[in-house]
Amino acid sequence: MGLSDASCEAAGKAKFNFALVKAIVLLLLALCLASSASAKYSLEGAETNITVNASGIVHVEESVSYAFDGKYIDIHRELKALPGESIRNLEGHCSDEACKLRIEPIPEGYKLTGKLPETTPEKLTLFTSYDLYGTVKVHRDVSEFSFKLWSGGWEKPLKNFRGNIMLPVENESEISYWTRPIVYTQEANIENNVINLRTGEIPSTHWYEIKVVYPRIVSPNPVIVQIDDAEGLGKILATESEYQRKDLLLKSFHNMTILIALFILAFPFLIYYIYGREPKIDYEVMYERGIHANFKPIDSKPAVVNAIMKGRMAIPTIDGFTATVMDLANRGYISLRNLKPEEGESSNVTEAGSRDFMVELPNNEVYSEAKGSLSNLEDFEKDVLCLLNAHASERKVSWKKLEKELESGTDSYQFLITWSKKVQAYTEFDKFFQSTGNAYMNCFARTILLAAVVYYIAISKYFPSDEFPLVSKINVLTALVGIFGFVMVKNPNLLIMVFGRWTPEGSLYYKRWHNFKKYLTNLPAFKARPPESIEIWDSYLVYATSLGVAKEALQNISLIFPS
Repeated sequence: MGLSDASCEAAGKAKFNFALVKAIVLLLLALCLASSASAKYSLEGAETNITVNASGIVHVEESVSYAFDGKYIDIHRELKALPGESIRNLEGHCSDEACKLRIEPIPEGYKLTGKLPETTPEKLTLFTSYDLYGTVKVHRDVSEFSFKLWSGGWEKPLKNFRGNIMLPVENESEISYWTRPIVYTQEANIENNVINLRTGEIPSTHWYEIKVVYPRIVSPNPVIVQIDDAEGLGKILATESEYQRKDLLLKSFHNMTILIALFILAFPFLIYYIYGREPKIDYEVMYERGIHANFKPIDSKPAVVNAIMKGRMAIPTIDGFTATVMDLANRGYISLRNLKPEEGESSNVTEAGSRDFMVELPNNEVYSEAKGSLSNLEDFEKDVLCLLNAHASERKVSWKKLEKELESGTDSYQFLITWSKKVQAYTEFDKFFQSTGNAYMNCFARTILLAAVVYYIAISKYFPSDEFPLVSKINVLTALVGIFGFVMVKNPNLLIMVFGRWTPEGSLYYKRWHNFKKYLTNLPAFKARPPESIEIWDSYLVYATSLGVAKEALQNISLIFPS
């Protein structure tokens, strides 16, 4: 059954309305996200005043100051009691009545929600007060009060904190107290049985607590306090002494980690200074034309030039393979010509703009050593001939067709690996380049990677980061060291040219070929002294390919010899 015109129009309107609603919803969502992304707030400070009475009831008065930049709807605060504790008589309000506070019970505590006015105030302080029952523990010998002065559930850092704890004692010498993490405490003293504390910034999600020991409450009420018949002071002192010892030990580890990091940073410079500086040679030529007696391109195999100048540890690139094919053609072992119309498409220019051509092998029978045809070829050059012969139908194959067959076949990948190894073996790279420094760096990288992993795990396990914030700084340094080691291990030859160096022979070889490359690609220099014959620039084009500048060289040659 088909739809009538009216129903089609209605369906079209419905789809349009749905799309419009969807677009509006997405726009509103984007605006909300943009608004929330631009809105910021900070925790300017907090203060806690605590009074512990003679029976063990703890009265807490807290204030948290906010600063807003942008629009906010409300603020939240959760108060939770630990097992055995309870919160009673909770009250709260915002400064200058800047919010409407709602208090609702949640498991183990309360949630305070302050709804902000339409115009969010720039600053606001939330005040709360409540009583804690069961927080004080009465041991056989002492009373213990432990309390998190700043909880760890905040998403923003607290800029500073002040706290005062008043205890029911007559002599302040009867009070002992400890704070954790101790690194946050900037000021702590006792005056008239009141402990006064001040901290610097407390990072987000981190907490700050105090533990106090004072004389035992006489006739403790189990409804108000927790009663423990065991001796408590000795255990508390042992625990805090162990914490102090670990804190001092961690500071030593932190200083040691910085020194190790500086050594690791300096070690590569030391290796470079000893093994990476290039030897000085007597060579001041700006360009190499490659035709004088001391330096001729034909003196080096194109694949070898590519392996040393462009490859990695004398392993040639694909340009070295292409240059070898061109060199075989230049030396008469194969021939290259443009495609005839009937041999391919109407144009021998591909979509990528590169020219296709026909590779032809000689018409005679298979080469034989007896005829001497291959006596001047190295093994890796013979392998290229064999590869061409294997892919040549009727002893000819177009270059683009050969490329496609090599890309699609798995055997060609194995061939290139084997071929590259033969070129590498022929090159004798050690006489050109010394990689001792790089070997030392690789050994160093493996050592620091293993050490960083072990050190990171040991530090994190022995020093919990919530109790020892200094662990985070140590772990950051350790992680950076480990990342450096990992990158070096995964890429052992990444900086081989930095930590290794050319031998005098290799330095001269490199500079000459580098200057020959500059000659091929610098049009004014090329025009000033162009090749004398087509045979010479044919040879130049072979080496331009091995040096990776065939396109630039061909352009320069075409400007001088358009035909």
